[in-house]
Amino acid sequence: QFSDAFAVMYRIGIDQYSLAAETKVNRGGPRDIDGRFESGNALNRISDHVLNGLYNFQLSDDLSLDGVIGTNFRKEDYDYKFLRSTNQFVFNLFNHGNFIDNASDSEIRTENTIGAYATATLGYKNYLYVNFQGRNDWTSTLESENRSVFYPSASLSIIPTEAIESLRGNDIINYLKLRVGYGTSAGYPNPYQTRNTLATATNVFVNNGTLNTNSVSNRLGNPNLRAEKHKEVEIGLEARFLQNRIGIDLSLYNKKSDDLIIDLDLDPSTGFTNTTVNAAEITNRGIELGINITPVRGKFTWQADLNLTHNEGTVDAIAEGVNQVLIDGYTNLGNFAIPGEPFNAIQGTSFVRGADGTSLLVDAQGSYITSPGIQVIGDPNPDYTANWINTFSWNGLSFGFQFSYQKGGDIYSSTVQAMLARGNTVDTDVDRFLPLVLPGVKEDGTPNDIQGYIGDLFFNAYFGAREGGIFDGTNVRLREVSLSYDLPASLFANTPFGSASLTIQGENLWYSAPNFPVGTNFDPEVLSLSVGNGRGFDFRTGPTAKKIGATLRFTF
Repeated sequence: QFSDAFAVMYRIGIDQYSLAAETKVNRGGPRDIDGRFESGNALNRISDHVLNGLYNFQLSDDLSLDGVIGTNFRKEDYDYKFLRSTNQFVFNLFNHGNFIDNASDSEIRTENTIGAYATATLGYKNYLYVNFQGRNDWTSTLESENRSVFYPSASLSIIPTEAIESLRGNDIINYLKLRVGYGTSAGYPNPYQTRNTLATATNVFVNNGTLNTNSVSNRLGNPNLRAEKHKEVEIGLEARFLQNRIGIDLSLYNKKSDDLIIDLDLDPSTGFTNTTVNAAEITNRGIELGINITPVRGKFTWQADLNLTHNEGTVDAIAEGVNQVLIDGYTNLGNFAIPGEPFNAIQGTSFVRGADGTSLLVDAQGSYITSPGIQVIGDPNPDYTANWINTFSWNGLSFGFQFSYQKGGDIYSSTVQAMLARGNTVDTDVDRFLPLVLPGVKEDGTPNDIQGYIGDLFFNAYFGAREGGIFDGTNVRLREVSLSYDLPASLFANTPFGSASLTIQGENLWYSAPNFPVGTNFDPEVLSLSVGNGRGFDFRTGPTAKKIGATLRFTF
């Protein structure tokens, strides 16, 4: 702190995780009849340096100016090593020397970003504020002519409860703030997308001999790759009423994203299978509403918070000459970007409809007919999500719980699909040889009257078109329950401790997904596409887990 008007702050943060994983299958085991042993290690480290100069000037009795001038340096290192061995020699001995055939893989990746930024907020009489921000980044993942990106922002806010004298100290409207803002930001590609890369492999077995090889990656580098651009307009309202017992925070936004970085498939005749391009344009419009209420305040306090979010994301355009792009999943079943459709639309094979567009067509055996190609069969994006959080406090004792609700959001579940098709759930606990006529129409348009039996018809329906595995992901869950106690400060009067607390907490203790068959007990929060943009897929993934734990915390 150099003066009342100027200070300097430096902060360094290090975020690191490591992962060690093994897979063991003895000779004669499932799928890998000769045995398999895999071991992998991954280390990810992010270091972040921030240097800020903070200023605050009182320009006059009515005008104030404050802000930040700073820079930061962020470095991310990733180191991955993997070894796969097959053809086990001695049963139940798992080290790579006990396997005859070995293959390895490794990846080392480094990404650097340097940023310089400045903010300035001009305040007038504590009720009118104008804010300007600007940031310039330099990233190592783009070529020199494209790696410098500048993005500005600005906002205006007014506080009527300070500007209007009759509202000052008002017992009903305690605080009211109106704001409007325009912001921009950028996104950068993963490292090594702008240049062709080489791969090396040693001891490759060819014709009973070994060979060391160099090869060109299947990904074509794009030296013209640019940063993604995001522009957003937001208007909002913040208010508190009745001695701050009721609070409201409302935001409406419109976000436009250009030059989105996506993978684009290439004709293998080019010598490559894909490349990275700036192609997609997406618009997101939505609402975020938060309400906090304090029905009881005193020695005993009850605090309730409600929040609701709704977002509509639409793909406006993609690369010229391309009508769709695979975001995640597989070419015949995955999330796609398609102009005019929601981002991440699910595409797969569908049931063929009759002339009326709704009735399903059946074949000569009375089973539903599957389309030869793929089309949109689901939207994984929920209509809205909501949370209800409650906290009850009394004499250092605090009890809280949170319910979460999601409306809509389609999910393709091969787990549920397989259970229904094979009759492995109480929902299909019937005689599989009973005769059945499926609702639908024949190719001549007349109602279906072709009799089959449940076993075949269920199997063909759920394992035929992928559309048979689409379910509505609406669900409600008890997200969290906690009970904590802050020990009285008097207990630590003659100790080095300042305070202590004990918390017992449970997560994901209960859920209900009403649009899934009851006997499948399926949790819609299952995700099979790992971390990324993929959404709405279950490829027989393990179920979600409940979590119960306790935390003992001391301060000095």
